Amino acid sequence: MNGLAILEERGFIKQVTDRDALEKRMQEKPITFYAGVDPTGRSLHIGHMVPFFAMSHLQSAGHKPVVVVGGGTGMIGDPSGKTEMRKMLTLEQIRENSSCIKNQLSRVLDFSSGGPSEAAVSGGAVLVNNYDWLGPLNYLEFLRDIGRHFSVNRMLSFESYKLRLEKGLSFIEFNYQLLQSYDFLRLFKDLGCELQIGGDDQWGNIVAGTELIRRVEGGEAWGLTFHLVTRSDGKKWAKPKRGQFFWTRP
Repeated sequence: MNGLAILEERGFIKQVTDRDALEKRMQEKPITFYAGVDPTGRSLHIGHMVPFFAMSHLQSAGHKPVVVVGGGTGMIGDPSGKTEMRKMLTLEQIRENSSCIKNQLSRVLDFSSGGPSEAAVSGGAVLVNNYDWLGPLNYLEFLRDIGRHFSVNRMLSFESYKLRLEKGLSFIEFNYQLLQSYDFLRLFKDLGCELQIGGDDQWGNIVAGTELIRRVEGGEAWGLTFHLVTRSDGKKWAKPKRGQFFWTRP
């Protein structure tokens, strides 16, 4: 089973970059896919539920999950769905938070005991930290090799940037889409990852990643987003207070 039918039946899916092509690809053989989370706290919250429960369903259907902890992007902060710049964390805080997040995710995902390459073959979930490839980046080379593929006008057309422009968008946050797209490119090259999943506020970043893969590698990749967990006023669920976290099996 390709897993898409299960997600559709349960009402997960919001947008897909190419529904028919993705379904055909997933029917051919298991697909390696990923979801990312920035380690801004020691615990995941209810707003993270949908993507990672969807990841659990896809793993049960035979596909291969990769969890990307944003040790690098977490030092910047994603402007998507936010009205203010995120508080900066130290590397030590990020490492501690990442360890806690993996422990929580082990309740809904089956993590392999092997490394990333072994897990990608076996189907076991694997957790990687994007600081491993973002940390050593040479900024001038990154701008030359990756930045040239991005249009500022195109980036500003996405809702995530429109919302922040009303209150001010810092240059450091403006780089976030480039870095997340580069994550997808690295995972495509290193682990054969062809699908990124996430909340619908990530749509612009995910589409940018698929386009970067096409331009740099000439490869095909897909994006799949899910309905956001929202409050009664329709706004995205923000990070809750202590004691409001909950996790159970999907």
